[in-house]
Amino acid sequence: MISLLRMIGARIRGFLRSSDLDRDFEEELESHLALAEEEKVRSGMSREQARRAARLELGGLTQLREAGRAARGLPWLSTLGLDLKLGLRMLRKSWGLTLVGGLAMTVAITVGVAVFTFFEIALSDSLPLDEGERVVALQVWDEKAGRPAEITFEDFERWRDRLRSLEDVGSFRTLRRNLVVDDGPGISVPVAAMSAAGFELARVPPRLGRTLKPEDEDPGAAPAVVLGFDAWRSVFSADEHVVGRTVRIGEILHTVVGVMPQGFGFPVNHGYWSPLRPAGPAPGDALRGVEVVFGRLGEGITLERAQAEVAALGLPPRTDTGSTDELLRPRIVPYVLAFDEDGEREEARWVRRLILALVALLLLPPCANIAILVYARTVARQEEFSARYVLGASRGRIVVQIFLEVLVLAAGAAGVALVVTRWATWKLDALNRDVPFWLDFSLSFEAVLFAAALAVLAALIAGALPAMRATGRRFQSGLRSLGARTGLKLGATWTALVVLQVAFSAAALPAAVELAWGTLRPSLLGPSFDAEKVLIAAVSAAPKTDPNSVQAELIRQVETGGGVTGVTQAASLPGDEPWTFIEAEGVPLPDTGIFAGDNLIRSNRVDESFFEVFELEVLTGRSFEPRDLATPRLEVVVNRTFVRKALGDLPPLGRRIRYLHPHEVAQEASGAASSEPGPWLEIIGVVADATGHETHGTVYHAIESGPSAAWLAVRMTTIPTGAAEWLRERATAADPGLRVEEIQPLAEIYRRQAVGNSVGATTLAGVTVSLLLLSAAGIYALMSFTLSQRRREIGIRAALGAQPLRLLLGVFGKSLSQLTFGAALGVLLALLVDHYLPIELVGGWSVPGVIPAAALLMVLIGLLSTAGPARRGLRIDPIEELREG
Repeated sequence: MISLLRMIGARIRGFLRSSDLDRDFEEELESHLALAEEEKVRSGMSREQARRAARLELGGLTQLREAGRAARGLPWLSTLGLDLKLGLRMLRKSWGLTLVGGLAMTVAITVGVAVFTFFEIALSDSLPLDEGERVVALQVWDEKAGRPAEITFEDFERWRDRLRSLEDVGSFRTLRRNLVVDDGPGISVPVAAMSAAGFELARVPPRLGRTLKPEDEDPGAAPAVVLGFDAWRSVFSADEHVVGRTVRIGEILHTVVGVMPQGFGFPVNHGYWSPLRPAGPAPGDALRGVEVVFGRLGEGITLERAQAEVAALGLPPRTDTGSTDELLRPRIVPYVLAFDEDGEREEARWVRRLILALVALLLLPPCANIAILVYARTVARQEEFSARYVLGASRGRIVVQIFLEVLVLAAGAAGVALVVTRWATWKLDALNRDVPFWLDFSLSFEAVLFAAALAVLAALIAGALPAMRATGRRFQSGLRSLGARTGLKLGATWTALVVLQVAFSAAALPAAVELAWGTLRPSLLGPSFDAEKVLIAAVSAAPKTDPNSVQAELIRQVETGGGVTGVTQAASLPGDEPWTFIEAEGVPLPDTGIFAGDNLIRSNRVDESFFEVFELEVLTGRSFEPRDLATPRLEVVVNRTFVRKALGDLPPLGRRIRYLHPHEVAQEASGAASSEPGPWLEIIGVVADATGHETHGTVYHAIESGPSAAWLAVRMTTIPTGAAEWLRERATAADPGLRVEEIQPLAEIYRRQAVGNSVGATTLAGVTVSLLLLSAAGIYALMSFTLSQRRREIGIRAALGAQPLRLLLGVFGKSLSQLTFGAALGVLLALLVDHYLPIELVGGWSVPGVIPAAALLMVLIGLLSTAGPARRGLRIDPIEELREG
């Protein structure tokens, strides 16, 4: 082993010092020739004769130099470079394989790298802090529920004061409060009420001023706040003299004491920090518990040792029971795992492994088609490989050459996949700022290695395997003589792959079209009302307030504004309601084993002004009235699409419905448990659809009491430029603790959704086009191979006077029948999928006649792919083929 390592080291040194060693070798050759020449001169030869004899004895100098380089260097490296150059030339020559194969591999590898990067970001455990791997969190674990329980302030104080294995023990709790600067309108912001130990643990110095100190946590200390970089830049206009300014957070004045640098967001993604105190920053808001208790493992302390100390310390008695619940136990976990309440991260790791394995399988369909092309092209290059075989090239050398040609293609696809994934993560990072600070959206080295592994795997499947199959015994026997025919056949396996590819394409194409149409319909058809005139905002009342009176006052304040023509509140915006399943009285449930698309509906809770503000005409019955909001009623209003899809020809008024699996809005409105059907609800009215692209019905409930959080919609003649500031001022006038967020025209939300829909439809179209190109490539390869193997037969039949059409049908008839069978199989699969999985359940829109149209398209693609080989078949010279035969 040591001698092998020494030899490898010597070869590497020889490769790196090739010029010096070449010079030394030349000097040694000249010295050897000079000595031999002198010896022969002394034996009686003339100088010229001696020089010639010495050279003849030594042998060819060029061969000696090449042998010396091969013995001391890395000759395969230069050979590899030549093979890669040849691979690039062959890809330029075979542009069809390059285009189709490159696109297919790019799509498959991009999906793989994107999934890998997504899981890598989502499951990131490392903290970008000094000794971040030693930062941990303490939890109270509920053995019965299998999830963390509430951490009381007494738990935190006990751990902070008694634990010796942890340093910088602190805790935090996120409070949503209104921030008021210079008597301006309130801005709802998340504030981290955090121990000063959090800044000690992070070890990040402030940009301006100071961080929080332990004395700031004293009940009598002046309220202080530290600003994040983004908050300092956006809210305070990057004021270098901001330290010392006074701002109102909730109902309390705070003094700005510092500004943190860009990128700092500990403990999660916060931008404001105030001291953590047993009594909350607002009157009557006692801080009974904290979200997370954090700390750093001491020097030389392991997680297991710290866990043993925490377990020995135990928990203090619960104030509500007077004793510690036996089902609760303290535990220590890495900091990031403290935010995994349901243990989903560990489960996600198994899901990640499974999905990455499935992603690797995604390479099989495109690589199988490319393999057919490579197989056929290898046979077509028989003369080239025969010449190389005669010159000494082995079968392995030819296989490596073909493998490298496909590897060049796969490497290019991997490069494009990395660029696309990096662009996607950059856009994702720009759009999602409310993410934990430890998530890194850059492209990691592991992702690059994964892309390279996929490229090698693709080259093995699409290059090495068909090359080994094509250069088997029959092929080798043909290589021994230039121009000999190998007698190879495409075989049932390759033919079945093409047929299955056609069937898969014919089955997947209808679903892709319906999904793309379902994705684009909302953007193309839009809402039935003028969304440009509707201003929306997320409104939530402060704790310990009556949401009814607060929001009633807010509506009164807003209605007095100029240009306001209507105000309403709802749990969800039109088109963004949560989904659930219903059962209609007198309508049997489907027997397909899953719920049909007609049973899937949307559910919303609205007030009596909702239909008027959004211009939804009452078609029959009545809408909600104030008395419906005053007392709970089991009455609902439905839209026109609900009547058409869920009830059919049945009269809607007076008919009853119920939720089969209520959740979110539907569960809250009906009062049912999520695992049981809800109570029967009576339909009292039917209204028009809110959008022109309704795929499912909508059920509206009356808001029985003002919710603590809801959407406020204000219809105006025109939305002025300063509408956001105006609405915040109205909210502050109604109640300083009222939080108003996400103020924007409703049309802006629809525009963002349209962009996302367009991206989704474009991606789907790209995958579909690549699938069709793969099918076309497989068919083309099948026909080309058939032509190459039956050239002599075609020549004989043409010489005997066979008509062109009869000639082509005789040659390609069997292949065309196989393709037709594949298209028919695809139709059957598409019908089965459409029956057992309605496209509406996944966001699609049923398109009549799309299944037979997809089958006809696949047949047409087959015919077009046959055109090239058929044209070459008609040009075969019978005399030449008979002469070669």
